[in-house]
Amino acid sequence: MALVLGICSSHDASACAFRDGELVAAISEERLSRIKTDGNRLPGRAIDAVLAMAGAKRSDVDHVAMTYNHVPERYCRRTTLRKEVERRLSRAAKKLTGRRKETQYFLNEVLRHIRDVAPDRQFDDYFRRGLFLEGEGFRPETQIHFVDHHLTHAASAAFYSGFGEAAVVTLDGEGDLGMHHTSSVYADGRLRCLHLSDAPGTSSGFFYMDVTELLGFRPLRHEGKVLGLAAFGDPRPLHDAFKRALRLSADGNGFDSDFTGLERAIDKRKAYIAEAIRGHSRENVAAAAQAVFEETIVGLVRNFMRATGQKRLAVNGGVFANVKLNQRIAALPEVDALFVFPGMSDTGNSVGAALMALDRLEPGYVARAAHALRDVYLGPGYSNEEIRAELERRGVQYERLDDDALVERTAQAIHRGVVVGWFQGRMEFGPRALGNRSMIARATDANINRILNDRLDRTEFMPFAPSVLAEYADELFDDVGPGRHAAEFMTITYDVKKHWHDRVPAVVHVDGTARPQLVRKDRNPLYWRVIDRYRQLSGIPLVLNTSFNVHEEPIVCQPREAAQALVDNRIDALAIGNFWADYQPGKG
Repeated sequence: MALVLGICSSHDASACAFRDGELVAAISEERLSRIKTDGNRLPGRAIDAVLAMAGAKRSDVDHVAMTYNHVPERYCRRTTLRKEVERRLSRAAKKLTGRRKETQYFLNEVLRHIRDVAPDRQFDDYFRRGLFLEGEGFRPETQIHFVDHHLTHAASAAFYSGFGEAAVVTLDGEGDLGMHHTSSVYADGRLRCLHLSDAPGTSSGFFYMDVTELLGFRPLRHEGKVLGLAAFGDPRPLHDAFKRALRLSADGNGFDSDFTGLERAIDKRKAYIAEAIRGHSRENVAAAAQAVFEETIVGLVRNFMRATGQKRLAVNGGVFANVKLNQRIAALPEVDALFVFPGMSDTGNSVGAALMALDRLEPGYVARAAHALRDVYLGPGYSNEEIRAELERRGVQYERLDDDALVERTAQAIHRGVVVGWFQGRMEFGPRALGNRSMIARATDANINRILNDRLDRTEFMPFAPSVLAEYADELFDDVGPGRHAAEFMTITYDVKKHWHDRVPAVVHVDGTARPQLVRKDRNPLYWRVIDRYRQLSGIPLVLNTSFNVHEEPIVCQPREAAQALVDNRIDALAIGNFWADYQPGKG
């Protein structure tokens, strides 16, 4: 089968590669550029990286699958667009691209123009395919496939759920043509969309983003802080006010607000929220926002599951980065099993785009090839020789250990209270560190949160997450069943059984929940062995796991970034490949 390159050039840009119908590589641009949520342009570094991991180069690509996001302006014809659309494009491009040398053209505006102004026109009247292929180093015969934003979300959720038949719900801030929600049924490898929402001023994603910004955080980055803060507040003082800004539509299949149908509805709703929260504590604002957000979306899902008779649910889109929401959904009696695609932000859209291109090329591909996602270790890995060279370049003293000795050294260190940088194998795809680019420590010390936040320059309201031996999940958490597969990717919270609260305080939130990664021996055997050896020493079948990065930096990708963390005393020790290094003041 052909070599298919998937590209998403949205705010969290990424690329992936499928060879012979199998996903062999995927990476976000931020991991290579070292710019957090890097995007709104073609992810050039990610494109070259996934192709290199696939043993290919740009001239080998047979098909490019893309979303309608940002491309360099030279690949588009703007003269045919009416002047007001041109002005809107220029303003948006300047805002999105900042100081970048070339203006990026937002292809979604072409879709708007065709829909609203020139329905007789075709997309290719505006997009210069040949020039794009030549300019980006692809062959002239390489085919380009454009795929709708929410369809990419739905495709990856359905394909990797392992469900032969399921309900599929996608939710985010905004996709193509203003769409921010779809509810579909997946069966026989096909998605049938039954409901969608695109009315301005009703997006659940924008609602949460606006609250994030109005609380002084950065939208599209710090929504997790709002989630953590919500557990400290009382939702009642602002609950009714927020219901005016987000609620279910009258038929229960979409969203509504008091601002639907108004001109500049998005701006007016945000202004309303800003006025409503005046004089209220940040904790109560966050609590009310989370409560209304949960109630509305849970109601939407419940109605859809009842109407379709489906018992399994696959979800995707940035809204489902909200792990407490996912817990509420999994607890519904209508839901027997829940799958959350791990790349739930726009970064996962490269995968969905490639899947849809493959299905177009080979009808029935999805029905035949769909399977439960095994892991997301799809990024670059590094040999011991490459790692050794970087350690020596930085002047870091190290020992080389075999796997057994590395496991023992790491487990013993964690048991003593050491914070270990764990850098192994191929990097994870998606926002979570899942045991290949993680910082790990014991969860028995309630002060570790403050200590780590100080060392990593973080200000977090959530506790750190635990990596848990999958065999012990039911011993630690309530009602694991429906979200068990999702929990392998740290996309859902659970209530921690009360007798564990005091034993692992560093990973239990004030509301009694935790966001675990269930670690399976057959998925990540070396990481599983470390946790199991620590269990033998401590009686605790989990370790604290936080992403291997400093605040506002992407998760480390390459050995040089891991070595720098040791030199900067962000960690006490580094287990990287088959090497062990301790922090050495004055070295580096």
